[in-house]
Amino acid sequence: MRILDLSCDVAGRFAAKLFADAGEEVLRCAPGYARDSLSLYLDAEKRLIEPSILAEILPQCDLVWTSFDRGEYLGEASRLSVPEGCVHVTTSSYGTAGPYSSWRGGSMADWAAGGYLYITGDPDREPLSGPENLCAYAAGYTAAIGAEAALIDRIRTGRGRHLDISTMESMLLLHQSTFSRTQAGELRQRTGRFTEVYPLTVLPCRDGHVSIGVVSDAEFDKLAIAVGMPELSVDPRFAERELRWKHRAELDRELARYLEAHDADEIVAALQSGGVACAKVAGPLDVTENPQLAHRGFWREIPEGGVKPGYPLSNFHPFADGECQPLPTGRPGDLPLSGVRVLDFTIFWAGPSATRTLADLGADVIWVEQPGVRLDCRVEPDASPTPFELMFHLHDTKMFRGKRSIALDLSRESDRGVAHALARHAHIVVENFRPGVAGKLGVGPDDLARINPALTYVSLSGWGADGPWAGWRSYGPSIEAASSIEGRTGYRGGEPLRLGHTLPDATGGLIGALAALRGLRQGFTAGVGGWFDISQLEAYVAMAGEGIIEATRHGRGTERVGNRSRSGALQGVFPCDGKDQWIAIRLDGPTDIAAFCKATDIDVRALADPDEAEQAIAAFTRLHEKANLARQLQAAGLEAFPVLDALELLADPHLAERGFFLETQAGDRSCRLPGTPLVARPRLAIPAGSAPRPGEHSQAILAEISELAGARRGE
Repeated sequence: MRILDLSCDVAGRFAAKLFADAGEEVLRCAPGYARDSLSLYLDAEKRLIEPSILAEILPQCDLVWTSFDRGEYLGEASRLSVPEGCVHVTTSSYGTAGPYSSWRGGSMADWAAGGYLYITGDPDREPLSGPENLCAYAAGYTAAIGAEAALIDRIRTGRGRHLDISTMESMLLLHQSTFSRTQAGELRQRTGRFTEVYPLTVLPCRDGHVSIGVVSDAEFDKLAIAVGMPELSVDPRFAERELRWKHRAELDRELARYLEAHDADEIVAALQSGGVACAKVAGPLDVTENPQLAHRGFWREIPEGGVKPGYPLSNFHPFADGECQPLPTGRPGDLPLSGVRVLDFTIFWAGPSATRTLADLGADVIWVEQPGVRLDCRVEPDASPTPFELMFHLHDTKMFRGKRSIALDLSRESDRGVAHALARHAHIVVENFRPGVAGKLGVGPDDLARINPALTYVSLSGWGADGPWAGWRSYGPSIEAASSIEGRTGYRGGEPLRLGHTLPDATGGLIGALAALRGLRQGFTAGVGGWFDISQLEAYVAMAGEGIIEATRHGRGTERVGNRSRSGALQGVFPCDGKDQWIAIRLDGPTDIAAFCKATDIDVRALADPDEAEQAIAAFTRLHEKANLARQLQAAGLEAFPVLDALELLADPHLAERGFFLETQAGDRSCRLPGTPLVARPRLAIPAGSAPRPGEHSQAILAEISELAGARRGE
């Protein structure tokens, strides 16, 4: 396969890198090799070519990457016509169509448009962005998923596609419960280091900070024992989750007695030994010394000095050679995964979101549910759901739509036999148990490979299946802390802060879907199944590549800088007219600064010093309504975007025109949920269907197994 990378943005370049890392030939059009940290990370595995040979190479390409901004294709793509028969993926901040398609995008606009900026930071301060390119990396994973799906369909039908992947929609899909909570009457706000449950938080210790992951009452009891304060578990202030949230400041003071007397590594060891998720908040230098990543051989040295993250899908273990799985016949109108069967053993967030993507792409996803584990959150027609019922119903609809459910107790031999029968006719298996649990239940990779060696088997654990941390517990915040991303997020001079909604779980869902699709394509073409041992930590660290290179080469980029740029741009989040109203602005160099001063009548000399510049810009922006000001600055060719909350995003005209939100009925209420960022012509994904009730399809699936077994005996 030949891949041509004409992209100019981080999202496209990262997506193309994910193919180069897999050993595919990726050609990048560039007159010379840039030596900056971002290029060293994104382009090193690609083969550089001169623009003069593009016209000759383009007809031979299977996959082409391009970028779009301000209403036009960027770079060499602006003058070339991509052949209809190849897969063409375009990445941009807002998409190639819709009211914002003529707007200028960029890293600050991505944080604002994706809904994460409004909810990150302290409630009495300006909203806070994370690392500059993190949103673009998420869009890059999304674009790679779309490309793999389109390539599978091309194998089946010979048809090419044009994919239109926006960072805005990619980020909005990664919210787990923001939109379900909003429509249940709870608008997600900035809460600093506090989450909706406590203590799922970051706290200071003797030599730094630790992320503690406690969600349930049972986990709190374990925490109390691990820190040598068992009396906390019977303290009436902390006896229940709601009370711990109410008395969180008092709980902090109690825990501080232990935390202030111990180093982070000691605390992590004690809590993990006690069965509590915990991780040290690492910086970009700390993470390169992580023993788990070292054990798994994650780091790659670069000739220019320093190290960079490795390929997050590198832990692939082929099964014994078996017959190539027959490729389901493609018909006009089929989605790429029509006829593909997925066996889904997932729970919580990362795993279910991975298999939901496969369902959106047309796969028959059979979700194996442990009886009695999930609440039945179906809201009957014409009912008036309570806020709690509505929130959980919408959450289930978003995470589990389009799947079929069978209830199996895998501790019973008979039910394991049913799972094995399903695996015999499956193409993909996805699970996100802790390492070793699937094997104990008889559905581990070795168990199912004996039944069907052509399977693509995907394991999604927090730290990976081997190494000193393999048995550790993890939540998304634990991974965020260990990755270095939380360590670089925070106000200048302040403590590390979490993102307003956890991204590692959602990133785990992206890498899980990508692994499933990549394995499926390899299985169809090479006839070899195998096991992807995915570490969600590795997938998330891969989104911090240039920061780690910068730190290990030059010792820079380790401090927290708030909303300021690490690459020299003048940027920030500034107040607008009204309570908690903000706009994100980025001025990338002298030309932008001159255009901004002309559009605002600010003296250019006032922007010479960063502190004075922020004061001058804020004095101007607070006089204006945020949406009107964004339009004014965009008309001047500048990157600016209003900081939108979830209600504003649900009503956003750009997203409405692009059909991003799905209308769904919940009892007597009409609600909206994120659809799919996999926008394509012809359509690539259709996010449809409701969440199944627990075990809803058990009888039908059992009947299918009997029918398939009968057909097998008759062969």
